[in-house]
Amino acid sequence: MKIQKVGTISVSLFAMGLALVSPLESRAALALVNADFQELTGLTAQPGSPGWLQGVPVGWSSATGNLNYNLIDLNSGNYAANIQTLGPAAGFTPLYQSVGLLDSAGDVTLPWNHGSLSPTSGYAAAIYNATPGGNPGTWAALASGSYNEASAFPATLTAFNVSANTPIAIAFWSWAGSPVIDNVNVVPEPSALSLLVMGSALTLVVASRRRQQS
Repeated sequence: MKIQKVGTISVSLFAMGLALVSPLESRAALALVNADFQELTGLTAQPGSPGWLQGVPVGWSSATGNLNYNLIDLNSGNYAANIQTLGPAAGFTPLYQSVGLLDSAGDVTLPWNHGSLSPTSGYAAAIYNATPGGNPGTWAALASGSYNEASAFPATLTAFNVSANTPIAIAFWSWAGSPVIDNVNVVPEPSALSLLVMGSALTLVVASRRRQQS
Protein backbone atom coordinates (compact mmCIF):
# COMPACT_ATOMS: atom_id res chain seq x y z
CA MET A 1 0.00 0.00 0.00
CA LYS A 2 2.89 2.32 0.78
CA ILE A 3 4.46 1.64 -2.59
CA GLN A 4 1.17 2.34 -4.34
CA LYS A 5 0.90 5.69 -2.60
CA VAL A 6 4.41 6.73 -3.54
CA GLY A 7 3.74 5.66 -7.11
CA THR A 8 0.63 7.85 -7.21
CA ILE A 9 2.56 10.84 -5.91
CA SER A 10 5.30 10.22 -8.46
CA VAL A 11 2.86 10.13 -11.35
CA SER A 12 1.12 13.27 -10.11
CA LEU A 13 4.37 15.15 -9.75
CA PHE A 14 5.56 13.94 -13.14
CA ALA A 15 2.34 15.27 -14.66
CA MET A 16 2.97 18.56 -12.85
CA GLY A 17 6.44 18.72 -14.35
CA LEU A 18 5.07 18.13 -17.83
CA ALA A 19 2.45 20.80 -17.29
CA LEU A 20 5.18 23.25 -16.36
CA VAL A 21 7.46 22.30 -19.22
CA SER A 22 4.77 22.39 -21.89
CA PRO A 23 3.97 26.13 -21.76
CA LEU A 24 7.67 26.95 -21.62
CA GLU A 25 8.25 25.03 -24.83
CA SER A 26 5.20 26.38 -26.66
CA ARG A 27 6.24 30.01 -26.63
CA ALA A 28 6.36 30.43 -30.40
CA ALA A 29 3.65 33.08 -30.74
CA LEU A 30 6.14 35.94 -31.24
CA ALA A 31 7.36 36.35 -34.81
CA LEU A 32 9.07 39.11 -36.78
CA VAL A 33 8.33 39.77 -40.43
CA ASN A 34 11.32 40.63 -42.64
CA ALA A 35 13.69 40.54 -39.68
CA ASP A 36 16.75 40.57 -41.95
CA PHE A 37 15.42 43.28 -44.32
CA GLN A 38 15.87 41.05 -47.36
CA GLU A 39 12.26 41.39 -48.55
CA LEU A 40 12.53 44.40 -50.88
CA THR A 41 8.98 44.54 -52.24
CA GLY A 42 7.80 48.14 -52.64
CA LEU A 43 11.23 49.70 -52.24
CA THR A 44 12.86 51.74 -54.99
CA ALA A 45 16.46 52.47 -55.91
CA GLN A 46 17.92 55.68 -54.50
CA PRO A 47 18.64 57.91 -57.53
CA GLY A 48 22.33 58.43 -58.07
CA SER A 49 23.35 56.22 -55.10
CA PRO A 50 23.94 52.56 -56.02
CA GLY A 51 23.33 50.17 -53.13
CA TRP A 52 20.76 52.39 -51.43
CA LEU A 53 16.97 51.89 -51.41
CA GLN A 54 14.07 54.18 -50.57
CA GLY A 55 11.01 53.22 -48.54
CA VAL A 56 9.84 51.53 -45.34
CA PRO A 57 10.66 47.80 -45.43
CA VAL A 58 7.88 45.21 -45.60
CA GLY A 59 6.54 44.19 -42.19
CA TRP A 60 7.83 47.30 -40.47
CA SER A 61 6.17 50.67 -39.77
CA SER A 62 7.52 54.18 -39.57
CA ALA A 63 6.01 57.64 -39.87
CA THR A 64 9.32 59.08 -41.02
CA GLY A 65 9.13 61.95 -43.46
CA ASN A 66 12.52 61.07 -44.92
CA LEU A 67 12.03 58.28 -47.44
CA ASN A 68 15.58 58.52 -48.73
CA TYR A 69 18.62 56.37 -47.98
CA ASN A 70 16.51 53.95 -45.95
CA LEU A 71 18.16 50.59 -46.68
CA ILE A 72 21.75 49.95 -47.67
CA ASP A 73 23.36 46.97 -49.36
CA LEU A 74 26.22 46.18 -46.98
CA ASN A 75 27.62 43.28 -48.96
CA SER A 76 26.32 41.60 -52.12
CA GLY A 77 22.63 41.84 -51.34
CA ASN A 78 22.81 41.83 -47.54
CA TYR A 79 20.60 44.80 -46.68
CA ALA A 80 20.44 46.68 -43.39
CA ALA A 81 18.04 49.37 -42.17
CA ASN A 82 19.32 52.90 -41.70
CA ILE A 83 17.80 54.08 -38.41
CA GLN A 84 18.90 57.66 -39.04
CA THR A 85 16.22 57.99 -41.73
CA LEU A 86 13.74 55.23 -40.79
CA GLY A 87 13.58 56.10 -37.08
CA PRO A 88 14.57 59.70 -36.44
CA ALA A 89 14.28 60.79 -32.81
CA ALA A 90 13.08 64.22 -33.89
CA GLY A 91 9.31 64.04 -33.59
CA PHE A 92 9.78 60.48 -32.29
CA THR A 93 9.02 58.45 -35.40
CA PRO A 94 10.70 55.09 -34.68
CA LEU A 95 10.94 52.06 -36.92
CA TYR A 96 8.72 49.49 -35.23
CA GLN A 97 6.83 46.24 -35.56
CA SER A 98 4.20 44.38 -33.53
CA VAL A 99 5.37 40.80 -33.10
CA GLY A 100 2.47 38.98 -31.47
CA LEU A 101 1.04 37.88 -28.14
CA LEU A 102 3.24 36.38 -25.43
CA ASP A 103 1.39 33.17 -24.64
CA SER A 104 3.20 32.36 -21.39
CA ALA A 105 4.65 34.62 -18.70
CA GLY A 106 8.40 35.08 -18.91
CA ASP A 107 11.19 37.21 -20.33
CA VAL A 108 11.40 38.64 -23.85
CA THR A 109 14.87 39.15 -25.33
CA LEU A 110 15.58 41.24 -28.42
CA PRO A 111 18.95 40.51 -30.11
CA TRP A 112 20.12 42.20 -33.33
CA ASN A 113 23.21 43.03 -35.36
CA HIS A 114 24.21 46.63 -35.68
CA GLY A 115 26.82 48.94 -37.14
CA SER A 116 27.44 52.56 -38.01
CA LEU A 117 27.88 54.34 -41.33
CA SER A 118 29.36 57.30 -39.48
CA PRO A 119 32.34 57.53 -37.10
CA THR A 120 29.94 57.82 -34.15
CA SER A 121 26.26 57.12 -33.72
CA GLY A 122 23.60 56.94 -31.04
CA TYR A 123 20.29 55.13 -31.08
CA ALA A 124 17.79 53.33 -28.85
CA ALA A 125 15.72 50.16 -28.84
CA ALA A 126 12.60 49.32 -26.86
CA ILE A 127 10.23 46.44 -26.16
CA TYR A 128 6.62 47.53 -25.67
CA ASN A 129 3.31 46.38 -24.31
CA ALA A 130 1.60 47.01 -27.63
CA THR A 131 -1.99 47.72 -26.61
CA PRO A 132 -4.33 47.57 -29.62
CA GLY A 133 -4.83 50.81 -31.49
CA GLY A 134 -1.67 52.40 -30.14
CA ASN A 135 1.83 53.14 -31.37
CA PRO A 136 5.27 53.63 -29.78
CA GLY A 137 4.21 57.10 -28.70
CA THR A 138 1.37 55.71 -26.56
CA TRP A 139 2.55 52.19 -25.64
CA ALA A 140 4.14 51.43 -22.27
CA ALA A 141 7.79 50.44 -22.58
CA LEU A 142 8.63 47.11 -20.94
CA ALA A 143 12.36 47.72 -21.51
CA SER A 144 14.53 50.21 -23.37
CA GLY A 145 18.22 50.86 -23.86
CA SER A 146 20.69 53.17 -25.58
CA TYR A 147 23.42 52.00 -27.95
CA ASN A 148 26.26 53.38 -30.04
CA GLU A 149 28.96 52.32 -32.46
CA ALA A 150 30.96 50.73 -29.61
CA SER A 151 28.11 48.68 -28.11
CA ALA A 152 28.40 44.91 -27.85
CA PHE A 153 27.79 42.88 -31.00
CA PRO A 154 25.21 41.56 -31.32
CA ALA A 155 23.26 44.03 -29.23
CA THR A 156 20.57 42.74 -26.86
CA LEU A 157 17.71 44.05 -24.77
CA THR A 158 15.55 42.04 -22.34
CA ALA A 159 12.17 42.74 -20.78
CA PHE A 160 11.92 40.67 -17.60
CA ASN A 161 8.87 38.98 -16.07
CA VAL A 162 6.38 39.92 -18.77
CA SER A 163 2.83 38.74 -18.10
CA ALA A 164 1.15 36.12 -20.25
CA ASN A 165 -1.09 37.46 -23.03
CA THR A 166 0.89 40.69 -23.32
CA PRO A 167 0.95 42.02 -26.90
CA ILE A 168 4.60 42.69 -27.78
CA ALA A 169 6.15 45.23 -30.13
CA ILE A 170 9.70 46.42 -30.72
CA ALA A 171 11.09 49.75 -31.95
CA PHE A 172 14.33 51.51 -32.89
CA TRP A 173 15.10 55.21 -33.18
CA SER A 174 18.22 57.30 -33.69
CA TRP A 175 19.47 60.68 -32.48
CA ALA A 176 23.07 60.78 -33.71
CA GLY A 177 25.02 59.59 -36.72
CA SER A 178 23.89 56.80 -39.03
CA PRO A 179 23.32 53.55 -37.13
CA VAL A 180 22.16 50.52 -39.12
CA ILE A 181 20.53 47.31 -37.88
CA ASP A 182 20.09 43.83 -39.32
CA ASN A 183 19.05 40.27 -38.33
CA VAL A 184 16.62 41.35 -35.63
CA ASN A 185 15.07 38.59 -33.53
CA VAL A 186 12.60 38.22 -30.66
CA VAL A 187 13.18 35.38 -28.22
CA PRO A 188 10.58 34.51 -25.53
CA GLU A 189 12.20 32.74 -22.60
CA PRO A 190 11.01 31.33 -19.27
CA SER A 191 11.62 33.70 -16.39
CA ALA A 192 14.00 32.82 -13.56
CA LEU A 193 10.98 32.18 -11.33
CA SER A 194 9.44 29.80 -13.87
CA LEU A 195 12.70 27.88 -14.13
CA LEU A 196 12.94 27.70 -10.35
CA VAL A 197 9.41 26.33 -10.00
CA MET A 198 9.95 23.86 -12.84
CA GLY A 199 13.27 22.76 -11.37
CA SER A 200 11.71 22.22 -7.95
CA ALA A 201 8.87 20.15 -9.41
CA LEU A 202 11.22 17.96 -11.42
CA THR A 203 13.45 17.51 -8.37
CA LEU A 204 10.42 16.23 -6.46
CA VAL A 205 9.64 13.84 -9.32
CA VAL A 206 13.15 12.40 -9.24
CA ALA A 207 13.19 12.13 -5.44
CA SER A 208 9.79 10.42 -5.43
CA ARG A 209 10.83 7.88 -8.05
CA ARG A 210 14.00 7.07 -6.12
CA ARG A 211 11.97 6.43 -2.99
CA GLN A 212 9.66 4.21 -5.01
CA GLN A 213 12.58 2.15 -6.28
CA SER A 214 14.16 1.75 -2.84
